[in-house]
Amino acid sequence: MSDQVFAEVLNRRDLLLSAGLLGVLGISQANAGGHSGNRVLLSPEQQKELERSNEELVNNFMRDYATRDVEILSQYLADDIIYQVAEGQPEVVGLEAYRKRTAKNMSGLEKVDWQVLRSFAVGQLVINERIDEFYPFPGSRVPRMRFHVAGYFLVKDNKIQIWRDFGYPGAKQLIQPAPKA
Repeated sequence: MSDQVFAEVLNRRDLLLSAGLLGVLGISQANAGGHSGNRVLLSPEQQKELERSNEELVNNFMRDYATRDVEILSQYLADDIIYQVAEGQPEVVGLEAYRKRTAKNMSGLEKVDWQVLRSFAVGQLVINERIDEFYPFPGSRVPRMRFHVAGYFLVKDNKIQIWRDFGYPGAKQLIQPAPKA
């Protein structure tokens, strides 16, 4: 094969490889951030409003934990919610699994008080720092708990699709038996 023919083959091969990679990257970019189908571009004002709305949704969800009502809380969540209560814990996948787990935990609690210390949104992501307080009924099998956490929420279509909590570095967490009946 002559040098000129080799160079043309190499260039065609490189061109095809590059086109293939660009195609794959293009598909990946189109799907990035949960976009499917036609991607809608938002103006800076619309993006700010989306972020404000997402942050408000998550903060209202945190506030409504005080109701201890699984049906109220479920209204904030996507059907395919992925919830991880703490690093290393198994994921709770799906709305029914969330309802079952949460109802079991709430049944022994007299009061729940979650304080959002700060929160912010970037696009579909909301991150907050909070203190979650759980007060059991006297004699409950559920312990008294206080957790200082950072929460990560992915919001899509005005529903929380992914929720993961992380223990706050250096914070003292509290887990102790419920008061005696």
